Amino acid sequence: MAGTSQPTLAAYESGRATPRLETLERLLEACDYEFSVTIGPKIRRGAVPVVGVAEESAELFREEGEASAWRRLLDFVDDVRGSPLPGKHALVRDAPALAGVRELDAAIAALVEFLCTEAAMPSPAWTDEAERFADPWWFVSGLRGFEAMALRDSPICFARHGVFVNEGAFDRV
Repeated sequence: MAGTSQPTLAAYESGRATPRLETLERLLEACDYEFSVTIGPKIRRGAVPVVGVAEESAELFREEGEASAWRRLLDFVDDVRGSPLPGKHALVRDAPALAGVRELDAAIAALVEFLCTEAAMPSPAWTDEAERFADPWWFVSGLRGFEAMALRDSPICFARHGVFVNEGAFDRV
């Protein structure tokens, strides 16, 4: 059906030969499949762009609380750090919808700014939107005795957004 001989097909199937793109397209067409090529930046396997992470975090925040939402954001840190520069850009480029939880919206913007600074790339403009700053401030630890340390230890982009974290907040063991 594809106009390719059985010995050639066997060579493709066994990995002894590789079809040209035109041949692959013809083989797929014979099997009722479409051939398309997509080019995009390489990202860490399973990584979700900030748009999806914000949505997931908002749901976790409402259903399970701050700690679960924060853990999801920490997973995002790992995904961005584990992606090459074009992938980092793709993961943070698009503005997520506002979660309606001012602290979370501020934390997401601060986190993206933090990751962009770490990667020596410019932060997306959406991180400067007025709705992405916490008022009142949010101390992520939630423990009163740690507020002074969080004020001291928070990266500047977090402090700018009104979100305060303790030293090592983004270190994973």
